[in-house]
Amino acid sequence: MDSGIYRSRLGKPLDREAARFLSSLEEDSEIFLEDILGSEAHAIMLYEQGIIGRGDLEKILRALEGIKGEWLRGKMGLKAEEFEDVHEFIETRLIEMVGLKVGGKLHTGRSRNDQVALDIRLRIRRYLLEIWNELLNLMEIILTRAEEERDTPLMLYTHLQHAQTGNLSHYLLALFDHLSRDLERLEECYRRVNKSPLGASAIGGSSLPLNRPRVAELLGFDGVVENSIDAVSSRDFALESLSISSILATFLSRVSEDFIIWSSSEFGYLELPDQLASPSSIMPHKKNPCILELVRARAGRISGLLTASLMELKGTPTGYNRDLQNQKQLIFEALKETLAILRIFSKVVKDVRFRVERMREVISESYAPAIDLAENLVKYLGISIREAHMIVGEVVKVLVEKGMGMKDLDLNMIKEVSRRVLGKEVDIPEKVLEVIKEPSRTVRMRRTIGSPNPNEISRMIKDRWKTLNERKKVFQEVSRKVHESEERLQRMVKSLIGQGQSK
Repeated sequence: MDSGIYRSRLGKPLDREAARFLSSLEEDSEIFLEDILGSEAHAIMLYEQGIIGRGDLEKILRALEGIKGEWLRGKMGLKAEEFEDVHEFIETRLIEMVGLKVGGKLHTGRSRNDQVALDIRLRIRRYLLEIWNELLNLMEIILTRAEEERDTPLMLYTHLQHAQTGNLSHYLLALFDHLSRDLERLEECYRRVNKSPLGASAIGGSSLPLNRPRVAELLGFDGVVENSIDAVSSRDFALESLSISSILATFLSRVSEDFIIWSSSEFGYLELPDQLASPSSIMPHKKNPCILELVRARAGRISGLLTASLMELKGTPTGYNRDLQNQKQLIFEALKETLAILRIFSKVVKDVRFRVERMREVISESYAPAIDLAENLVKYLGISIREAHMIVGEVVKVLVEKGMGMKDLDLNMIKEVSRRVLGKEVDIPEKVLEVIKEPSRTVRMRRTIGSPNPNEISRMIKDRWKTLNERKKVFQEVSRKVHESEERLQRMVKSLIGQGQSK
């Protein structure tokens, strides 16, 4: 790094090793286009406020478009030892193209502090919109599968032990509901990200007549981060983005673990499609769920990036500090990983094959209907749940000792155990055993809201489709607003450049 456009106060060029240590230029490739976009909006505002002239504006915009074109064509290399960051790089290139007298006006009223805060918000916004879209896509796939698997039985687990009988549709709806909350968190986070910090300058604002709301409007923001200290100092919007990514990825990691367990020979509940499975290098029979294992691993990495980001911020005093430079890489890596997980998980859920007969077999051999038997005793005998629990617990103990299943249970055994537990004869009707003779009936007998009762499943599916369609409209409106603002700004830039060329 030679003298550098920012080093007028310092007598010597920066040491090359120090330059490499300081520079974020390589990582700044993530925000290169955002820096151009923000610079163009800033330049237009400066012109509209009478701070720079029309001719200077046209030269600046034409040069910025040229720099953007070079970047998009891959003809622009970034060298960390030459520039501290992308802002210095672009401004230096601009000055080379149009001269210091004109190019030096672009940074009027602006600091790298509010400039980088703007770039980060613009880039996070783009990531959040991509994640938002992929999340809606995954939710739609899950809801479609929930409709398809209405009649697919599923053993429900607690402590990874048989708990209650249910169905796969109920499980898939549970995934959908969790993702709905992830979606709510994302929508709220987006609202806080989508504010412009530009115009805060270094920390205390500017004496020039900058129009901060106008820049926000040009860039499709919902408003400004009003307090200039808050605008350059705060990164809670980034932490929130990392947090929702970590929560989402952690949940999909848990679902991945379900699917990994279910794909094992011992469970045999599902099979991944060949195109999403991995072979063994030596064992010819293997079909490994490596893709799901990597979801687990990457979810852990995202949580680690969140922790690292928190630690980088916890000791920084109010105001811009160079610690914040290092956070950009953590943010963008976490958001990229989250996006990758969502995309691959959508493929898994869409194409996975559930083995219905194996699921029925497990339920038919399980003691899980014991809770339904206990509730039947409460309903038909009028005894307390604790007495029913004692009776059925003793019944199961006898069945296990004799190597028998719930389907082998008869009234005489229940009467005998009931007499021993309660100390009296109990008249037990035959219909108490309905849940034993036909395990599928247990699900239909559930009455509570949100249970796997077929009527509840139908109601929830209908309700979730309505919710999903409403959330899609919200996303489409938000996405449309950003897209239109970008197109409008681009048209304005081209118009200003074109008018200048026609003179």
